Amino acid sequence: MKNDLKGFSAVITGGSSGLGLKMAEALLENGATVAVSSRPGERLERVVAEFSGKGYHAVLLPMDVRNERQVKSAAKKAEGLLGKIDLLVNNAGIGMTRLNPDFVENPKPFHELDVEGVRDLIETNFLGYFIVSKYFVKPMLMAGAGRIVNISTGLKTMTMPFGAPYGPAKAGAEALGSVMAEELKGLGITVNTLLPGGPADTALMNEKNRADFLKFSSLLDPSVMKRPILFLASKQAEGMTGERIIASEFDDWLKSRNIKFEG
Repeated sequence: MKNDLKGFSAVITGGSSGLGLKMAEALLENGATVAVSSRPGERLERVVAEFSGKGYHAVLLPMDVRNERQVKSAAKKAEGLLGKIDLLVNNAGIGMTRLNPDFVENPKPFHELDVEGVRDLIETNFLGYFIVSKYFVKPMLMAGAGRIVNISTGLKTMTMPFGAPYGPAKAGAEALGSVMAEELKGLGITVNTLLPGGPADTALMNEKNRADFLKFSSLLDPSVMKRPILFLASKQAEGMTGERIIASEFDDWLKSRNIKFEG
C-alpha cells in the first residue's frame, strides 16, 4: 500500500457513481474510512455493500445535498460514525440531461430552458456545495483541522454557449471554493479544487449523449481522479490550500511544483 490512509476519514458526496465512486474507491483501497453519500436509494446501498464485501471501511451516508435538513442530520451522523472528518469532497451534481436529454446533438439556448430544471441543477451543483460545506465544516472547525475538495469543470465549459446552467453553476461553485479557502486560512482547514480536465464518461450523460459525444471527442475515464484525490488526502498536501488541480494534467502539475508523489 503506497499511501497508508489508515485512521483517515472522508466523506464523498455523489459517491455512488462516476467520479465520486472512483475517488471513494481510491481512498478505500489505501485504508481510509469513507462515508459514501448520495441521494437515498438502492444504488447507494449496493455500492456500499460491494465496498464492504471487499473488506473496505465504507459507511452508508444517504442525503440529498439540496435538502438542508437532510444535510444537517447527515453531518451529525457522519461525525458520530467516523469520529472525525478529515476530508470532505463536494462532488454531487447533475448534468444537462436533466434539462435536455438530447443536449449534445440538439442543444437549447438559455431562453428555451425550463425554469424548474434550471433551478434543480443550480440547487444541486452550486447550492449543494454551500449547504454541505456549511454543516460538514463545523466538526473540522471544532478540531482545528480538515480538508475540503470541491470538484469543478473546465473554464471553457463554464462559459460555453448552450452550456447554461451547468457551466455557470460550476463557475459559482468554484468561486465559492476560493472564498472558503480564504475565509478558512489560519483555521487549520484547507480548500482545493479538482477537476477531470475534460468530459468524463459518467452517469451525467445518457447513452445517446455518450454515443453522440464520441463521434467527435473521447471521454475521460473517471479513474483519472484517483491519484489526485490520494495526493490531496496525503501528508504531502497538508497545509496546501487554494490550489486548482486538473486531473488529466496531474503529473505536469506535480513537476511544476517539484513534488514527487507515488500514489
